[in-house]
Amino acid sequence: MSGRWTRVRRALWRLSGAAVVVAVAVAIWSAVRGQDWSGVAEFAEVENLPLIGVAAVINLFGLALGMLSWHALADGGETRVPLPSAAKIYFTGMLVKYLPGRLWTLLVSLRMGSGAGIPASRMTGVYFLNIVVMVATGMLVGLLAAPIAFGEGWVWVAVASVPALVLFARPRLVDVAMRLAAGLLRRPPVELHYGSRAIRRALLFQTASWIVTGHHLWALAITAGADPFESYMLTVGLFGLALVVGSLVLVVPDGLGVREGILMAALALVMPLPLAGAVAVTSRVVATVGEVAAALAVYLWTARSAARSRTSAYRSKVDSME
Repeated sequence: MSGRWTRVRRALWRLSGAAVVVAVAVAIWSAVRGQDWSGVAEFAEVENLPLIGVAAVINLFGLALGMLSWHALADGGETRVPLPSAAKIYFTGMLVKYLPGRLWTLLVSLRMGSGAGIPASRMTGVYFLNIVVMVATGMLVGLLAAPIAFGEGWVWVAVASVPALVLFARPRLVDVAMRLAAGLLRRPPVELHYGSRAIRRALLFQTASWIVTGHHLWALAITAGADPFESYMLTVGLFGLALVVGSLVLVVPDGLGVREGILMAALALVMPLPLAGAVAVTSRVVATVGEVAAALAVYLWTARSAARSRTSAYRSKVDSME
């Protein structure tokens, strides 16, 4: 009976995974279909494709840096997390974010984390701490664009960026905050032991990720005819800022429409409004395609590594029997 129940649980586990994959595919398709493609079709002319391709490659580098930031948090405690496992969990989360509601990413991360040997307490802590790191560093890099985009309102962006500087100077505050949260929730204290080096590495990697990814928006702006010098600080700092603000709007998945609205309004300062709208939507397409491509590449990489491990284990077993 126990063997049959085990097989049933495995079947349900795999079925739930397949259901999430289908739901994510539908969500991404709905997001892409809901965009206004008229401006993008005119923008993506043959002569513009090389720079659009450069923007796509830059975006991939930025995604890789973001993954390294997440890995620094996941691997920064008592439980070591291999890079392939971290990459798989991170990029799966990048796709699950298109589903309505924020808890899907956490639930999928908990499931995948258990398979990688990461305790649920640590995975939950990494999930929320990663949000803090992303928001704080996004605001910090956003200071490059805030004076141009928001005028006197840049002060609020500066205030929102303070947590990044505080965390870098006093990373041990993370453990203090975790203990306070456990006390407020009347939960037993969990020693997650986020090392200072791990927190600082995560902050540095994520800051670098925003800066690098912002250059993809600069490449698109240049393609649209914006002055390279006039648009540089605005575009490099703007993308992370727009993404963070969009992600804080919980009623829409991945800030759909909100991010584009912020980008379009700010880009209109350095180019005509119709082109600003085309650049904003093209940026969304580049980001979405990059996330899907990166996730597929990581899945192929990890699947190949797993196959090699199984083959090596089988050969070792055969050799020992001989």
